[in-house]
Amino acid sequence: MNPTAAEALLPLLGLVCFLLTTLAIFTVRAALQGRPHTADIEKRGRSFLAKFFQEWWLWLYRPVERTCLRLRIPPDAITVASTVAAAGAAVLMGSGRLSSGGWVYLFGASLDFIDGRVARATGRVSRAGAFLDSTLDRVGELLVFGGLAVAFRDSLALFAALGAAGASLLVSYARARGEALGAGDVVRVGGMQRPERIVVSGLACALSPLADAAFGAGAGRTLVGLAMAGLAVLTAGTAVRRIIAIYRALRPPELAAEARPAFRLADVFRLDPVRKRKVVR
Repeated sequence: MNPTAAEALLPLLGLVCFLLTTLAIFTVRAALQGRPHTADIEKRGRSFLAKFFQEWWLWLYRPVERTCLRLRIPPDAITVASTVAAAGAAVLMGSGRLSSGGWVYLFGASLDFIDGRVARATGRVSRAGAFLDSTLDRVGELLVFGGLAVAFRDSLALFAALGAAGASLLVSYARARGEALGAGDVVRVGGMQRPERIVVSGLACALSPLADAAFGAGAGRTLVGLAMAGLAVLTAGTAVRRIIAIYRALRPPELAAEARPAFRLADVFRLDPVRKRKVVR
């Protein structure tokens, strides 16, 4: 590795070391005092993003949360700041600076993770704030996928980015529509929800220079492209699973009771009650 490349990697390596150090400290703390059980995290369904790591990330951002409370920053302002950060990340990604864009996206999305906590702590919970948060979440995510689509406009990864964007919208819409119709907890089924999508896309971009350093120029872009392809497939799977679960939950009970029984080979042949012989139906 030439000196220029090594110098460019130093900030990234320093940030990675910082995160690993804080993770080690949190692990020791959890082993001695027990893992925290934050209500927001406990109510989330099971996914590949373990609740332990979600608790660590929330613990890591606790100083930011306290600063927002001390400065009396409105939760809606935090929500808007998160979207502005996502827009900045999209611009960076679209211009080819994938690593910088990935870190900005992770930082901005983490701000969105604490706006609800600030709202509850200050008594500012409102339906208007919940609506703004959900809407801007979709805006920020689409901006990032748009930036990635621009970055990969000359490669097949473009279709992966567009597929991930479409599938993420479908996952979110199914949940929103299911909640409006009273489908219950099934609206949260599926592993590839918004936090998981942020981690996959943001972290792949943020760490892409390490792939370049290890495997040569272009490996980082390949890593991000593969991450987008995997994200598109897994998110589409989550969308299909959620749609089926919500449809079944909303289906009238009488229709479920009248559903045709499963096909059995034994039903093809039966004894004729008059002639007492087998007939083919």
